[in-house]
Amino acid sequence: MPEPLEPTFRSSMTVELVKHTASDADVLFAARVSTAGEQSLNEIGKDPERSKGLINYLMRERHGSPWEHTSMTFLISAPIFVFREFHRHRAGWSYNESSGRYRELEPVFYWPSADRKLVQQGKPGHYTFVDGPPGMHDFTCVQMEIAYREAYSAYEQMLAAGVAREV
Repeated sequence: MPEPLEPTFRSSMTVELVKHTASDADVLFAARVSTAGEQSLNEIGKDPERSKGLINYLMRERHGSPWEHTSMTFLISAPIFVFREFHRHRAGWSYNESSGRYRELEPVFYWPSADRKLVQQGKPGHYTFVDGPPGMHDFTCVQMEIAYREAYSAYEQMLAAGVAREV
């Protein structure tokens, strides 16, 4: 049986641009096709200041459709509760996730950074976060680490016993 992996604990997220498949010219063409039709191809590069002005206008006025002609791929590593917000506020983009169905998940776990405010005060929608009492951060991280290690150990034991990864 392979040696168990040592868990990694992190309080940061990673966002890396993997690739992009567009340029300002794509946005400009898409924007100008509304008014100039196919002739908008002839406009690209002719007047850089005018093009800059159009891009700024599109951003300022939130004209979104010309930007849909661009594509970017990001690699994002974040806690699951952050991804749930990505899914909830999803508009105009797609995503793929690492699948525990096809590969063994690595023991990478989130815990709050030392400067994270841990106590919520007030009613939902009208609350603020404040520092907790001395020692709360250490207490929180210890409790999270205990739970994470126990859960990952059970996961490894189930895999070793033949339980399907997706279960």
